[in-house]
Amino acid sequence: MDCIEDILSNLFGGVPNFISNIKCYNRNLISVYSVGDKKIIFKKYNERKFAKREKLFYGLLKGVCKMPKVYGFGEDYLVTEFIESTNPDLKMAIKDWAKVHSIFLRSEILENHEIPRYELRNLSDYVLNHRKLFGEISDRLSEKLSNDERVTNHFTIIHGDLFGRNILSRNGENYYIDFEFSGRGHPTKDLSLLLLNHPESEREIIDSYRENISFDYLGIEKDIGSELLSKGVQLIAGLGNLRMSSEGKKKIHGKFLEVLKNHLGRAS
Repeated sequence: MDCIEDILSNLFGGVPNFISNIKCYNRNLISVYSVGDKKIIFKKYNERKFAKREKLFYGLLKGVCKMPKVYGFGEDYLVTEFIESTNPDLKMAIKDWAKVHSIFLRSEILENHEIPRYELRNLSDYVLNHRKLFGEISDRLSEKLSNDERVTNHFTIIHGDLFGRNILSRNGENYYIDFEFSGRGHPTKDLSLLLLNHPESEREIIDSYRENISFDYLGIEKDIGSELLSKGVQLIAGLGNLRMSSEGKKKIHGKFLEVLKNHLGRAS
């Protein structure tokens, strides 16, 4: 890849000034620069397949939901506007992704071979083989996962990593970023991640989603409950791969484990 400063100079015709790096839990490099009166984001991908995927989804979702303005794509980088973000609007995020899910539900675009497929996974054995991660709830959690039967086989375009860091807010509107894990999947994959991060808003999330989708989903509570358990296990299992302190990982592990405990308690 060419020097970042050279890429930005060619794009904007001015001298770029480095401002800061943005903390990232994977191996991507995300930096903030200014060029003239513009503040921009330069994202360097650790794998080119993720750059290709982001380009695909920025194009696919254009006009469906709001995203930062794109100034340039390369084989392993992305240049976008920098958005000074306030706290994201959770209710708006639910509404926006209810719209995305509705538009692409069973769409022919899902058959595009470039769109990753995220199938439903049974993680029962993983839990039993990693009891230290799940403690006293291991047996109960494994049992629930082994009996997972989704009410529906809805598949659509999902964000795949829909949580606060990837939802920016400006002037009362949400903007969405980081489509590296977007693809074809069950809509509850997005909803379960919101629930894991906002367990206090469970009723609001489910009710708002149901009100804003354009399709019937009578079994949404059961499907979300099943996916929440699966997603929680996957996130806890993946903590070891994140670039963060042991204390930070411990805190996240405790938060997700508590949500799983509470959900299992209600499902008893």
